[in-house]
Amino acid sequence: GSSSGPTFKKARLNGGSTQRHECLLQVIGAGPAGMGLVLALCNRIAAGGGTAGPARRLLQSLAMFEASARPGGKMAHYRINANTSSPDVVQGIADGTPFVAVRDRYLEYPETRSDLIALPRVGELMVEPLAQDMVEYLGERLHCGVEISRIEINAQGFSSYDSENRLAASSDALMFCCGAEDTPLPDLQVYGDRWEGSARFLLRDNLHGLPPGKAPIVIIGASHSAFSCAWRLLHDPLFSSFADGREIIILHRRERFKLRSTTDFAATHRLAYDPETDVCPSTGLVFFNAGLRKDAKYLYLDIRDGREQRVRLLPMNDLAEQQQLLTGAGLILQATGFTHKLPPIESEGRALRVGNPTRDGQLRNLDNGEIIPRCYGMGLGFNILPDREPRGEPSFNGGIHGFQSYPLAVAPPIIDRMIANLTMEANH
Repeated sequence: GSSSGPTFKKARLNGGSTQRHECLLQVIGAGPAGMGLVLALCNRIAAGGGTAGPARRLLQSLAMFEASARPGGKMAHYRINANTSSPDVVQGIADGTPFVAVRDRYLEYPETRSDLIALPRVGELMVEPLAQDMVEYLGERLHCGVEISRIEINAQGFSSYDSENRLAASSDALMFCCGAEDTPLPDLQVYGDRWEGSARFLLRDNLHGLPPGKAPIVIIGASHSAFSCAWRLLHDPLFSSFADGREIIILHRRERFKLRSTTDFAATHRLAYDPETDVCPSTGLVFFNAGLRKDAKYLYLDIRDGREQRVRLLPMNDLAEQQQLLTGAGLILQATGFTHKLPPIESEGRALRVGNPTRDGQLRNLDNGEIIPRCYGMGLGFNILPDREPRGEPSFNGGIHGFQSYPLAVAPPIIDRMIANLTMEANH
């Protein structure tokens, strides 16, 4: 690959500030996943080797679109503590990239050496400076305040259109990094305003719309998000009056709760695990990918050991058996995972449903199961566990999310696939 990328063909869109691009790759979304892809490309270039040239070509022929006014996504807006250590947060930024100064400066702040740091503070100290560097580094290839309203797929590739139906970009490949949302489970759709997804709840900075009264609060799921919701209800001053006097019930189907910890911590707190399959070979931590972390972890232990009696853990087989409890609940919080948010996609004039990514991020046509060539997705809502996941317990079989995992574990195999496709097409 050449060190100089192809020239963009630009044209001012009527009445707007967006430029139209013809490029190798367009990326929809500049939140943690979109930034993670750029970091991974920069990591690959900095590492050198045979794929550095094609990675540079991809980076230089990339157009990125973000609906918000600036990159960064919602990570810094969650009203909870970071659940990973500061070195973990920034380890996806390798030496030799344009973003090293952000990484090293972040680690110099005294609060980053504490066990817990509020995510808004992580955003202020790391995500916002990184987003600003992204703006300066990508320049005119990064378009903020541009919402992509639809995608067309044809034999030539992918065309994206903005909210005024103007062509934004045409590309050989497309990467969705659009984030995700909570959608009610079918059994919960009847509860209307008494239902709220965990993402919305963990972003709340006010009580608007929450139902008054003292009826129980039911949290469905035993994920890290579920325990984070319970933690906010118990310890966030915003909810002190709302949660006071209410019973909090966590409905779960897990036979055991997994907690990320050292082996010594697991022994001290009587945590069951398989030393052969549940320990990360790289870090030595138990349940590195799957376990509850920090606030959620200690809350579970407090509930289990009777120190926290305002929360009850209630096992269930399915929601149907808990209809009486749900009907009497004042608020139902769902923490059972996310679905991706994508703009409408058309192929040959027909709507196309996409999802179910391969381990290298290629998306499938959900109607026939076939892989859509050069169409990729990563980020929250796309559960990807690459074959070459660099670390984690062997027993882990779910999707991984988190800012640091995108450039380290999720993006590299996607980049490999993109480069392989570029090479194959060049040879033909």
